[in-house]
Amino acid sequence: MKLKHLFFSVFGLIIFNCQSQEQHVCSFEQQINVNHDRCGYVDVPNNWDNKKDGTTKIAYIVIASTSENRKDDPLVFIQGGPGGSVLPYANVFSGLALDPDRDFIMYDQRGIGFSDEICPNLSATFLEVMSADISLDKEDETLLSVSSDCMKSLKDPNFKMAFGTTQSAKDLEALRQHLGYKQVNLFGGSYGTRLGLKYMELYPKSIRSSILSGLFPPEIRLYQYIYTNLNRSLQKLFDTCANDSNCASKYPNLKETFETVCKQLDDKGQSFMINGDELILNKQDFLLLTQQLLYDRQTIGQVPSFITAFKTNDTSSIIRSVQAFASRLGVINVATYWSVNVKDEGAFKNQKFIAKDEKKHPSLANGISLFASDPEVLELWPSKRNSNTKMLPVVSDIPTFLISGAWDPITPPSNADKAAKSLKNSSHVVFPSDGHCPMNSCFFQMARTFLNNPMQKVDDSCTKSSQPIVFN
Repeated sequence: MKLKHLFFSVFGLIIFNCQSQEQHVCSFEQQINVNHDRCGYVDVPNNWDNKKDGTTKIAYIVIASTSENRKDDPLVFIQGGPGGSVLPYANVFSGLALDPDRDFIMYDQRGIGFSDEICPNLSATFLEVMSADISLDKEDETLLSVSSDCMKSLKDPNFKMAFGTTQSAKDLEALRQHLGYKQVNLFGGSYGTRLGLKYMELYPKSIRSSILSGLFPPEIRLYQYIYTNLNRSLQKLFDTCANDSNCASKYPNLKETFETVCKQLDDKGQSFMINGDELILNKQDFLLLTQQLLYDRQTIGQVPSFITAFKTNDTSSIIRSVQAFASRLGVINVATYWSVNVKDEGAFKNQKFIAKDEKKHPSLANGISLFASDPEVLELWPSKRNSNTKMLPVVSDIPTFLISGAWDPITPPSNADKAAKSLKNSSHVVFPSDGHCPMNSCFFQMARTFLNNPMQKVDDSCTKSSQPIVFN
């Protein structure tokens, strides 16, 4: 199925709805439609381990505070992924400026977005691979095949860019120095928390405070608990639905329905028509889409209808789920995602990790599409010679505010609990009705209070009034 038109139409809608009324000129090849006061590039080494290998550009914009109480320490947003772009969607991410008294800095990490992007069209191909009826055994082979042109470009002797979280942390310090700020406050989400923690480890004097949401610390292996984390969120879903009269009446025996659908899709993929194109979803695709819906409280409520859609052949629920996934995937540069993970995760026995975790959860066996194929892909993904990221707990006394969502299917609250053990001045707040990287008025309120006085204990009372998930 050719889903590129669906993929780009989803993003066209997002960008159109968020455009500002004024147009602004930057030195970027593409236009940024958001009010800003400074923009440009900072040149950093292609490889911090070999500075003779030339340079690459890191693109940034600064939205200056207009407050009479403007502070000298800005807030820097660190996107997740790895491979998540920011500047192409600056209008959306500018809404994360937590404190009007501080400048807000957005930037694209190396190899992403406006920062000398590598293999920019691979994400759309990813969606097409998922939509085809391919077994998990063949998925990694197919991903490598459709990525062959990208792999060739990364193997080219003229391509010098190196990857890994340590490389990116050094880029961020170069950006701070370029902009002339003495200290910054960090705001990272998902993989951005891993990068933020590594930056805290390497450059503690450059940081005033850190806000980290959806913790993915270096000591946690990405593939070691991929099934356990999804299973935890699914069990929460089944229990919550069973105890919710509305959900229980609409979707009785949801767990049994889920297991039945898994078995049916394991035997044969199910076909749906979207805009005249055929979409075939098999079990690993079903698990991936279920996992992605559990990321956000706005889509968690759709999961029961999504599961049931495979029994009732409800195409509308499937379309909503694919669109939600497409919007998330479009922000990620897949080539950079793999390139960073080679250096961060590639030195570990990920194939054994993921196989061991899979055995613990028979109903989820045969993989989560794309994620389950990653370890195989990483074995063959090209990587420039440079030092691997040290995957040890970060020890720091920098004031740090940790945030988790109780429903998070990829970075559960236990990740933050583990990271907090070596973060002396940290506090951890869990939102009971949210998924990955909660963003709501309660979070913004706590974040502003924390930024004003990072050493004061965070008042998390507003989380107690969190509204429960509403199931469609």
